[in-house]
Amino acid sequence: MAANSDAPFGFRRSHAGDSRYRVVRAVIPASDSTATFIGDAVKLLAAGSGEAYPAVIQAAAGDPVFGVIEAFDADPATSLENQYRAASTKRYASVVLAGDGAEFEVQSDDDTTALAIADVGLNANFVVGSGSTVTGMSGMELDSSSLNTTASLDLQVMRLVDRPDNEIDSTGTNKNVIVRFNDPQTKHGRTGV
Repeated sequence: MAANSDAPFGFRRSHAGDSRYRVVRAVIPASDSTATFIGDAVKLLAAGSGEAYPAVIQAAAGDPVFGVIEAFDADPATSLENQYRAASTKRYASVVLAGDGAEFEVQSDDDTTALAIADVGLNANFVVGSGSTVTGMSGMELDSSSLNTTASLDLQVMRLVDRPDNEIDSTGTNKNVIVRFNDPQTKHGRTGV
C-alpha cells in the first residue's frame, strides 16, 4: 500500500456508523479578518449577526466548537468560483453542527508523533493550518502530539478510517481518523456566548 499523502482537508462529516447530522445556515460577518475554508471548525460569535442566522468565525484550538463549514453560498457579487470566504467579506455558509454524537473525519498531522491504532479513545487538540484558496479546503488537522486522556482537549478519537487509501499500520503517517468534538457549543445546558 502507498503512503498516505499529506493533504489536510479540515473536518468532513463521516458517513459511517450511526452519526446524525444537522446542518444550519450561518453567516460569517465582514468584520472577521480571518479567511475561512470548507472543513474549518467554527464557533459562535458573541455579538451575533443581526440577522436570523447565527454568526460564526473560525475556531482555534481550545475553543468550544459550534460546527464545521460544509459549503458556502454562491456570491455573485464577488465571484461564483470562490470556494472559500476571503478575509473581511460577508459570506453565508452551511454548517454541520458538532453536537448530538456527530462524527467527523480529519487527517492527523503526525508532525512529531504519529497517531497509532492504540490511540483510539484518546483525546487531542486540532491545529489550524493554512487553507487553500485554490481548492477552498481547510488546513485544519488533528494535532497528534497532543494525544492524551485529558478531558479538556478538543477531540476524541473514535476510530481510524478503514479504507484502502488510508494506511493505518504503525509505519503510516497522516492517517485519517474519525473524531467527535468534546465541547460542542450545541450541547444542552451550556452557558451562552
